[in-house]
Amino acid sequence: MLIVRLKQLEHALSDGRLDHAFDLATANLRADRRGQELVTQLAVAFLQRGTEHADAGRLSEAAVDCEKAVNLAGNTPEIAQLRTAVSTATAKKLDAERIRGHQLAAAKRQIDAGRLTIGQQLLSPIDTDDRVAILSHDLAAQRALLQSAITKATTAFAAGDWQGAMDHLNGLGRQFPADSVLAAISAKVTQHVIGLTSDAVNSGRLDLAILYIARLEKLGRPNLEVDPLRRTVADCRRAFELVRSADASQAGEILRRLALLWPDAEWITPACTRIKQAADALEEVRSGPLGLMSQLNGTFDPHETIPMSQNAANQRRTIEPPPVRCNGRFVLHVDGVGGFLVIEKGLVAIGPASSSGLLDVALLAGTDVPPITLSRTDGDYFLQSRQQVMVNEKAMTGKLLSSGDKIALSPRCRFTFRRPSAASGTAVLELTGARLARGDVRQIILLDREILIGPGAAAHVRCDSLAQVAVLQPGGGKLLLRTAEAVQIDGVAASRPAEVLPGAHIRMGPVSFVVTKE
Repeated sequence: MLIVRLKQLEHALSDGRLDHAFDLATANLRADRRGQELVTQLAVAFLQRGTEHADAGRLSEAAVDCEKAVNLAGNTPEIAQLRTAVSTATAKKLDAERIRGHQLAAAKRQIDAGRLTIGQQLLSPIDTDDRVAILSHDLAAQRALLQSAITKATTAFAAGDWQGAMDHLNGLGRQFPADSVLAAISAKVTQHVIGLTSDAVNSGRLDLAILYIARLEKLGRPNLEVDPLRRTVADCRRAFELVRSADASQAGEILRRLALLWPDAEWITPACTRIKQAADALEEVRSGPLGLMSQLNGTFDPHETIPMSQNAANQRRTIEPPPVRCNGRFVLHVDGVGGFLVIEKGLVAIGPASSSGLLDVALLAGTDVPPITLSRTDGDYFLQSRQQVMVNEKAMTGKLLSSGDKIALSPRCRFTFRRPSAASGTAVLELTGARLARGDVRQIILLDREILIGPGAAAHVRCDSLAQVAVLQPGGGKLLLRTAEAVQIDGVAASRPAEVLPGAHIRMGPVSFVVTKE
């Protein structure tokens, strides 16, 4: 049997079938003199083949042959030399691959960030393989997209179609922030629209100014000249809200400041005059008989009797108060869900409670927190601030908000903007690092036309226990609830739609809630 095995080993060795010969070289063969000679020859053959693999750069194959040679002949000087050479070459190869991986990752980051030239420079010295080919293909595709958009925008702008040019450029400023050609054409279009916006403000077409600024926001390229326009529109909107709430004196202060900044806006001075007249008229009303109502200090006893003359002493009657309704601002408490501050305004001022200005949302925050305004136009929400705030970890003073935007007024004062339903203009602010004076309220609903209460992420108030969406809707000075569920108010079945009054306990199906004046 030993002789047969020796013959097999000898033939395998002579045929160059080293791996098969290695399998035949058992310990029993090495005990035989002839077997030892054959094993030594086999070890030398592995050493020679391993050296050839190493010289050709096939390091893994060289390492395997080296280990087999060690197994057959021990760690001889020649084998030890080969092992060291393979280990050194392997380490160098791993270092080279690691450096190459870093270069590829850096190139990919630059390409993803829209810095195509830098990405191309990082890719150029790297040997081509599948990963390099994929990145090169992505780079070429992005470059073609950018070049096509620039060409179309340039052509449209040259033809006087600035809106078409903006449509081609929308969003490219954020995608390719370092491209000089894109920056140049974007700057031309931006300057043109800034001129249109200034003309719109001077002529009193504030509606057009708002639309122009919204278009500029979509370009995604910051411009210091846009900020004064954005603040002007916000001040005008604030003045309008103050006039609508009969606070004409503060509206006049805002317009007088704007008159200094916009001397060519001829509509501002007459507006200031009319607002002053309105303020004077309101002051006369407050100082007249109606002003005596302020002596009640907001309290009223429905069972208090009216003083009467001697002849009418026996005709005492009780004054019934009008029903109290929620309009403009209230708190919605939904059992098992939480509390929501609801504000029905087109312009909402948010800031620290210590701020000297008028706020719609007063946050428990330090005096270093800048106030902001959120304005709604045609379902779109615009954030504006006199100081820079962080939106999605980027510093800015204004932005057209998108659902999911994360807003940070300071490191400890943060909230998230959501538009759960694209069909509704109502938005939700989720307080994540900020608090209101009322600890039971963690979300703010900016009410447009309705509040959707129901299952799924598209509801403003998510209640997965409801089978269908219910709608809470203001109208005609009332707050109405429309739902397919059976509704009870304070335990009594209600009609459809049900009118929601402050303090009443409302139950619709498995969900109950209460609305209170804020």
